[in-house]
Amino acid sequence: MPVRDLTPVDHPSYRVLTSDAFGGPPPDPEPRPFSPGEIPIGVDSSGLPGGVEGVIAAGARIRRDRLAWGEGATVACGGIGGVAVHPAHRGGGLFRELITAVLARCDAEGMPVSMLYPSNPSIYRRFGYQVVASLHSVIIPLLDLQQLPRVPGRRLVPVTEETMPRLRTLYRELTAGDNAMLLREGPLFPEGLPGEGWTALLLEDDAGTDHGYVSWNRVPSSERGYGLQVHELLGRTREDRIALLRSLSSWSTVLEQVCLRLRTDDPVLDVLPGAGARPTTDPVPLLMMRVIDTAAALEARRAPAGLAGSFHLVVEDSTVPEGTCRSGGAWLVSAADGAISAQPAKAADTTETADTAGTCEGTVRLGIHAASLLLVGGRRVADARRLGMDIEADAEAERFLDALLAGPRPSVLDSF
Repeated sequence: MPVRDLTPVDHPSYRVLTSDAFGGPPPDPEPRPFSPGEIPIGVDSSGLPGGVEGVIAAGARIRRDRLAWGEGATVACGGIGGVAVHPAHRGGGLFRELITAVLARCDAEGMPVSMLYPSNPSIYRRFGYQVVASLHSVIIPLLDLQQLPRVPGRRLVPVTEETMPRLRTLYRELTAGDNAMLLREGPLFPEGLPGEGWTALLLEDDAGTDHGYVSWNRVPSSERGYGLQVHELLGRTREDRIALLRSLSSWSTVLEQVCLRLRTDDPVLDVLPGAGARPTTDPVPLLMMRVIDTAAALEARRAPAGLAGSFHLVVEDSTVPEGTCRSGGAWLVSAADGAISAQPAKAADTTETADTAGTCEGTVRLGIHAASLLLVGGRRVADARRLGMDIEADAEAERFLDALLAGPRPSVLDSF
């Protein structure tokens, strides 16, 4: 069952496959290119038992994303979407072949990690993906926001084609220290304003320096119970977030409440003035990630200031055939002068001494799910242990790995 790159000619048949799997309008029957920011791959039905020409039996798209990787670093990521298998070819192992090819392609394209929003988490967990975050929204009564004080020295600016570059710059700056936030680069995120009713306001000081922004869509309140879907609210300081929340209270003349999408451990929760906020009743989307190249994922990070030393890391991955990607193996991981090095080592040899980074702290052995959880950053070895994941760690090596990967817990907002 060879997996190949899909071409513009394949676009209609692939869209038939995905619209049937996920719903949606009938696709355009004319051939057209896929997005230049994506790698579409698939399997022809014609090469399978009962298959026919012109039908895609299975397909997926790999997005060329980049993520914030803590401390101002970034990493390439294969964002997986549109994974579907034709009903005529389900149950024959085609999904496994497709996902194995996806992981191999991510590795070949230099993507140390991969992420996806799973329709069925247990299926993807079989292939080493691990839930690392969830996306939450809260409904906030506008009466609560009316209690917020006015913040002096701040004013609001409409976001237009002219001011949108300021918002994009501010987004990158305010999320640079996060883990797993999308950089929102082209061509996946084209320049200009998002469409479909998207609106935003910048928050600036009297000198014109940008301090934050809030974005939203107006939605029918009779259908959802709220009339404003706030996509994100980001500010430099606590006072900036208060000012942005207060700006939403001006909608109280026509609305009673708004819905706010949150990052993981979102600091905006610390400035809500009342106790009326409540979660939405919508399903909670989960975010899963997987290590593709362990050494590259580590070396893409910046070591915390002042951290020096090394330890042995062993990652075991039996979820895919050997050689599919570079997640499994053994490394001597060192930190010095703000940089991380991961040099190949022998898994059975834990007696190597460290190099100039300092004394070797011992060994950490992780199963692929623990590695996929921890190497995204913001979680401790104890967190993976509480989830029952495969972990063996010397005490000093565990403390060193925790210090190496310290930072905010992973969070993803997929669009403006």
